[in-house]
Amino acid sequence: MRQQWARIITLLTAILVILLSVIFALQQNPPQSSTPVVEVEKSFTPARALSESNTAETTLIASGRRIFETQGCTRCHSIAGKGNPRNPLDSVGKRRTAKAIRQWILAADELKAQLSTPTFLTKQAYRKLPEEDMNALVIYLQSLQPITGNP
Repeated sequence: MRQQWARIITLLTAILVILLSVIFALQQNPPQSSTPVVEVEKSFTPARALSESNTAETTLIASGRRIFETQGCTRCHSIAGKGNPRNPLDSVGKRRTAKAIRQWILAADELKAQLSTPTFLTKQAYRKLPEEDMNALVIYLQSLQPITGNP
């Protein structure tokens, strides 16, 4: 009889663990909304990309966006609703200077107390990025400002 109860308790515990894992996963990675991505991205077009006279900067912004995507930054951050919603970067260009953005990306030593140990260690890897990639990434993040007029 004890063995039968032990099996039942083990089975119920396993079901509970699986259920809690699914709930946690859904909380951390909510399902994509039914809003088309095109509509979401329209509201957060890089403001600096609107200046057609500066194609070099537009190229850097596009390059920075590719670096953001290839480095897997959406695991921890979101832009325009895409990625992990815990740490959105929308309008980060208004909130932080280029120097501050660079410090956060590279997890400068003075920020160690503000970051969890795993986050701090993960960001240390970005110190290996080539300088031109880092500059493009910072310029891209600085460009993330909502459009203030009609699109």
